[in-house]
Amino acid sequence: MTKYIITGVDGFLGGHAADFALDIKTADQQIVLASYDKTHIPAKLVAKAKAAGAEIIDLTYDDMDAMVAVFKGADVVSFVSTWLIGERRRKQHKNVVDACVKAGVTRVCYTSFVGADLDKDIPVLPQDHHYTEQVIFKSGLQYSIQRDCLYLDNTINFFAPSWNYCGAKWLDNSDGVPGAFVSREDCGRTFGALIMGRGKPNTVYTLTGPEALTNKQVFDKICAASGYKGEYVPVSDEELRKYWTAQGVPEDVEGDKSKNKSPMPLIMDDLESCGIVVRRGLMRNVTNDIEKLTGRKPLTAEQTIQSLKDNWPKNE
Repeated sequence: MTKYIITGVDGFLGGHAADFALDIKTADQQIVLASYDKTHIPAKLVAKAKAAGAEIIDLTYDDMDAMVAVFKGADVVSFVSTWLIGERRRKQHKNVVDACVKAGVTRVCYTSFVGADLDKDIPVLPQDHHYTEQVIFKSGLQYSIQRDCLYLDNTINFFAPSWNYCGAKWLDNSDGVPGAFVSREDCGRTFGALIMGRGKPNTVYTLTGPEALTNKQVFDKICAASGYKGEYVPVSDEELRKYWTAQGVPEDVEGDKSKNKSPMPLIMDDLESCGIVVRRGLMRNVTNDIEKLTGRKPLTAEQTIQSLKDNWPKNE
């Protein structure tokens, strides 16, 4: 019996990974689902897991002893990056890898980000992922890593709520460079496939959408689907940072979020880096890794936009 521990299943990515893993598991595969608080796992996933005989447990990346105890006897452990940016997230990720080594786990699976392979001048978003990948490579564990492009979902979920606040404008610093934005659902399904053994061990996969689009093209597609009337406004990094810091958006994870007067949920380092990653061409290339690992073509921009219909922007 091969044992798989899938952590972070309360989140969107980990939840979709768990869901697909349950779909493709065989009788000789045992799945354990873990969350920092299992009461946050969607009820539908809980029911599916119980029906499949999967165990559901509480587990955090901060508790080394608990992870070592849980990981003993497991063949494969997966983890997803947390929202924290900086030293605390790096510590959590190293904890997971160290616990895998101590517990005798064979293979670790991780959701990374494009640009994590850079050796220098690394944008903010891939920095922690670069660190984590290096920890994994040096651990001696077998690994399966996927580097995700930016999620197209985030444009609607994170950026669109700010457009009315900016006068029906999207202020963007990607400078017209195209990027292969990807669906979160596709990334979650692919992670589930990797966890359950699809793909080659000790391989890094890059997950992209089916085509590279500029943010202006994405904006136009959202407007065409939703009927939203707005303007795409190119800005420099300096202009973007000046505008949003004036609205109280915190510089980093340690910043005072209570001063944020805007609907922008991101910190400034994160927000600015989204444009930088695209502008530097780190998302320009399209791969077929999603279809290769899941057997399904990646969702188009139009399909992803339609799936988020409830969150479409509306003019005030």
